[in-house]
Amino acid sequence: MNNSNMKDTLIHLAKAIAVPLVVWAIMELIDRSMVGMGVINNAADFKTLFRNLISSLAFALAISTNLQCGRMDLSMGAQMYAGVIFGGNIAMMLGFGGVGVLIISMIIGGLCGLLIGTIFVNLRILPMVLGLGMTLVFECICFAINNQQGVILFGQKGMEILSNVTFIIIVTVIVIGAAHYLFQFSRFGFRYRAIQGSQKLAADAGINIFLNCILSYVIAGVLVACAGVFTTAYSGSLAPVLGMSSNAKVFSNMFPMVLGAWIGGMCNNREIGVLMGAVSVNFLLMGLAKLGLSASVQNVITYTLFLVFMIYNMNKHKIAYAKARKARLALAQKVMAEKAAA
Repeated sequence: MNNSNMKDTLIHLAKAIAVPLVVWAIMELIDRSMVGMGVINNAADFKTLFRNLISSLAFALAISTNLQCGRMDLSMGAQMYAGVIFGGNIAMMLGFGGVGVLIISMIIGGLCGLLIGTIFVNLRILPMVLGLGMTLVFECICFAINNQQGVILFGQKGMEILSNVTFIIIVTVIVIGAAHYLFQFSRFGFRYRAIQGSQKLAADAGINIFLNCILSYVIAGVLVACAGVFTTAYSGSLAPVLGMSSNAKVFSNMFPMVLGAWIGGMCNNREIGVLMGAVSVNFLLMGLAKLGLSASVQNVITYTLFLVFMIYNMNKHKIAYAKARKARLALAQKVMAEKAAA
């Protein structure tokens, strides 16, 4: 790598890191001025940050996997429940520890994604409609097993590793590295990006767009199950839900995904962007929690900021056009003034 490329890489990385640092600085200032404590004060806060980070990172990557190709899968929350409840109970029945729960849950999550992807490419149901239908199916199945108990990890032997910060960091690095390789350097990634550009042109070029679609659903299923395991380890258990309540998991992770896509555009790396987006949103949530606000008030503030960011992101081209137009007018007025003076 020459000096120019190294310089560009460092600049892009600095831009990506700047966003969560700005969010942290703002929340730190607000928290210290109002309650006399910062966003992160002790080791427990660090552990909470990393626990929530891996969950939001994996879920945000899962959402973007299909959304980047125009498929909004609303069943990912239900896939998370199915993967963790089935995978967790199977792993504990076999006597596996926390690592076994994580691996088997990810396998079950991938199978759920495989099922939905296969149904989608064969029946051609609209992705959102299919997602809603499969959400109800998975929720009912999860509710029917284990006497409606879901999965309980609290107090189980070998589960403490899922709360170990070192293990969480290792899993985070593996998730980012695997996602970066899959989407940037693998054959799947090359075809995935071609389909992003134009499905018709990709199909005309000989790419099997249906297989790529199924693989995208499988990857998303694996990622949401990974996120669900760490969420369950943090809360101690995961109880089944009904009435499409699992969709809340999808919408609560839309903010880090969208913010991460924006940051990824600045640093030319989607995975690093999503990581920085997840860190930023978690700093925001931890800062709001330090203020002693209720969960409903925190949600109102978070989703309001999400809406404001979406409005800006969808209209930033208009802002850029207005700035360019203003600059052109100023230049024209300057030229006319110089001609008049001459």
